[in-house]
Amino acid sequence: MFVALKYLALTAATMTGIAFTQLSAMAAPGSIVAFCNEHPNLDFPDKTYNRSDHGNPAPAEVAAVGATRWRCMDGRVYVCNGGASGSACWKMDPSRTPSAPVKETCEDNPGQSFVAIAVIGNSSSTWRCNGPTPQIIATIPLDANAFMKGTWVLLFDAHGKPNTDLKFGADPR
Repeated sequence: MFVALKYLALTAATMTGIAFTQLSAMAAPGSIVAFCNEHPNLDFPDKTYNRSDHGNPAPAEVAAVGATRWRCMDGRVYVCNGGASGSACWKMDPSRTPSAPVKETCEDNPGQSFVAIAVIGNSSSTWRCNGPTPQIIATIPLDANAFMKGTWVLLFDAHGKPNTDLKFGADPR
């Protein structure tokens, strides 16, 4: 019985980010703020923070605000809610050159008014077909690390307090 309770306590501590002394060598850093100070520009921190390839849950601070992803930019914690498709949190392709699938769509469907997001993928531009030639409709502004501006927000304010009333932007494509 005691062993089962100890296992349950260790599991709960690990899931909530509480580190016991004997687990400290294996535990993730105690604070995502400290983690981002140590890794100031890390686009995909989950593997490094959790020290695992497995789908670990988001840190408690991230999940508490309804975010599905987090990253470190300029030493600060940014969070995002990916929405139904998850695309709001994607790293985007800033190229203004049409991909092969976009070109193929326009060749097969000349004059198509909008190339589907499923074809566009992570392009920061939306496309239509001007005859058989791809043409940009609009290009979404990206931040310095090629993520969509407006979909990622700071988790903590300038005083280190959690921003509890976050407004996540949707994928505008």
